[in-house]
Amino acid sequence: MVSIENGWARPTTAIGEWTTTQKEAASFNSKAMNAIFNVVSMEEFKRISNVEIAHTAWNILQTMHEGTKAVKINKLQQLTSRFESIRMSEDECLDEFYVKLNDIVNSAFNLGEVYDQPKIVRKILRSLIEDFRPKVAVITKSKDVDSIPVDELV
Repeated sequence: MVSIENGWARPTTAIGEWTTTQKEAASFNSKAMNAIFNVVSMEEFKRISNVEIAHTAWNILQTMHEGTKAVKINKLQQLTSRFESIRMSEDECLDEFYVKLNDIVNSAFNLGEVYDQPKIVRKILRSLIEDFRPKVAVITKSKDVDSIPVDELV
């Protein structure tokens, strides 16, 4: 919505003296605030209930969920580190390992970092325990690893 992206400034004149453009902008802001209020939790609502401008409410919610830019970068670095270091342990099944890996991938996606399918497939193949080595060898020799969908591999 334009009101969320660009913000809105309340005109300094009395409401009866607003131009058509100012009235439309106010209407868009009100609609944006209504949409935001309808989807937030009670805790989130309490943080933005006294805010009049949709852009400001959006920024508060964005900071609350993603943190500041520095926090977001830090979270992404931690997720990247977790992605690089995750390995399947001897006592877990493939599904359990995949759930953990997928959680990292989804968390990174929510912060704007996208891991493409071939990277995830290669990560899975590298991270499996020794018991899977024969299967990994067959897959890598018989198929183009970059074209295997993750769900097919799992």
